[in-house]
Amino acid sequence: MSMDRAEFFDEIAGVLTAREDQYGAPAQLFAEIAKIWTVILSFEVEPEQVALCMVGVKLARLSHNWSHADSIKDVAGYAAILSQLVSEARPK
Repeated sequence: MSMDRAEFFDEIAGVLTAREDQYGAPAQLFAEIAKIWTVILSFEVEPEQVALCMVGVKLARLSHNWSHADSIKDVAGYAAILSQLVSEARPK
């Protein structure tokens, strides 16, 4: 089943809302992930870098199956989270 762009983004918005209900606000979750990755990697990792790396994971998967709908949606979702993190980090 194919969907148009509006349906695609509506679906992603629903998934992002469900994930936030499940795991909490992206800023908090990605800050927690960044702290864990900082310990593992022995250098400072920022929440925005977590979002970029997650996009990278999905792009690597898509390079093996570029039509995998869930990975395509995940790239868009992580990009939306990155945009949110960047806008929240800007001084008001």
